[in-house]
Amino acid sequence: MGDLFQKILEMSLMGSVVILITVLARFILRNRSKRYIMILWAVVAIRLLLPLSIESEISIFNYLPKMTHTDTAVTEVEEAVAPDTVDIKTVATDAVSHQDGIVEIQASEETNVIAKELPDIRTVLAIVWLTGTAVITGYCSVRYIDLKRKLKNANRIGKNIYESEKVKAPFVFGLFVPKIYLPDVLDNTEREYILKHEKTHIKHGDWISKIVGMVVVAVHWFNPLVWLAYVLFERDIEMSCDESVVANMDTEVKKAYTMSLVTYAQKSNNRRYLVTPLGFSKNSFSKAEVTNRVKNIINFKEGRKITAVMITASMLFVGAACSLNSKDKTDVTTEVSGTITEVFETAETSINEPIDETFSEDEIPVPDYAFDPEDGFELFVKSLVGSPYETGGTYPQGFDDTGFVMYCFKKYFAVALPHDINTMSESGDEIDPDEIEPGDVIFFDKDGDGVMDHCGIYIGDGTYVHAQATASGVIESDYSDAKVSAVRRMVYTSGDTPEEPVG
Repeated sequence: MGDLFQKILEMSLMGSVVILITVLARFILRNRSKRYIMILWAVVAIRLLLPLSIESEISIFNYLPKMTHTDTAVTEVEEAVAPDTVDIKTVATDAVSHQDGIVEIQASEETNVIAKELPDIRTVLAIVWLTGTAVITGYCSVRYIDLKRKLKNANRIGKNIYESEKVKAPFVFGLFVPKIYLPDVLDNTEREYILKHEKTHIKHGDWISKIVGMVVVAVHWFNPLVWLAYVLFERDIEMSCDESVVANMDTEVKKAYTMSLVTYAQKSNNRRYLVTPLGFSKNSFSKAEVTNRVKNIINFKEGRKITAVMITASMLFVGAACSLNSKDKTDVTTEVSGTITEVFETAETSINEPIDETFSEDEIPVPDYAFDPEDGFELFVKSLVGSPYETGGTYPQGFDDTGFVMYCFKKYFAVALPHDINTMSESGDEIDPDEIEPGDVIFFDKDGDGVMDHCGIYIGDGTYVHAQATASGVIESDYSDAKVSAVRRMVYTSGDTPEEPVG
């Protein structure tokens, strides 16, 4: 759950940048048709709902400061919480040594016990986020069901058109078969123009757009820019609809349509509702909103086609630039979280070079760190302690648990292991956990459902090394406390030098 919330944070951060760009474009194009800006609102929704991974040189994020992994922010929160929950008198560090890029931190057994009692801040934040999302979704669902019950006895006055005394403002209602509901206090002229407006909403699929907007707000409720974006989006969707309605009207008819808005606004009691049938919105007009819509209708002009083409092309380009991720650079430096950051500040490593796919028979792969490979696989594994965590990562600038195991065996033994943890757990030879040896891979089934969900490498002396999201990186843990589900031997070793892979 913590990994999911971390991804939501990353998407929200990216989406916030696109929202600010959209607001700026909205100001620049304030005297132009609102249909242009609707292109960017679509990009905002895509950014906030889809975990995009397409990279391009035209991405707007290439020109922004590089956004670091959200693990860093969560780690800072963890470090801020830790001093209040740990009795510093009971924490004892036995030894800290640094030599040739290798860091060894040994904590007392008492320290390990206290650390296990600390709350997982990632899980706590994820639960708070999920609770907020569930509350908003539940509230909207209750409102939807309640309104559907109230409209049960509405009078049908046309095809998919209904009228009811319980309706305070016209709206489109329904998921797959949209229906128009009107107040029963409209005169014929008002009804005619309001129907044109609501039918245009259906033609444009605006009721679907509002559902998507509601989902965005429910997922990113913690981001104030998302709430601002939805308010502006709703204004633009109404004004875009007005523009489509009056596009082919002559001046007199346009005036009549505009007056119908003003007349109906005067009848409105200006009450506001948090949730409309299918989204967060107002269920009545305000004077400011009517004023803005009237001004937009009066100032609306189709303009020249060449201008429309140029603006549309510009919006599509900006939209594409906001939709794509920044191009990965090869000079990325490793950020190490925790107390060992200072140790590695001056270390020069070459961790960004891709792993060679083939090796000659006599060649032993040389690790990226400055020590002799004959020192042994265990020291090579241990040297990676402190590397940051990154979901899907397979290089020292960011590992996940399987990516860490893959890297170690590929870099040291030239053995390619699958990234899928369940496929990896079926590789090599099965070993009795009591007969484990350094270099064996251990697997965990935390949920007890027969599906492996974590792995690490045993390095001897009762310890194993693994990449853990809650620890923000690669750490060393006590094997005696681990609830191991399976142990697999991928490579048979003799002494300290690499030998033959299993099979």
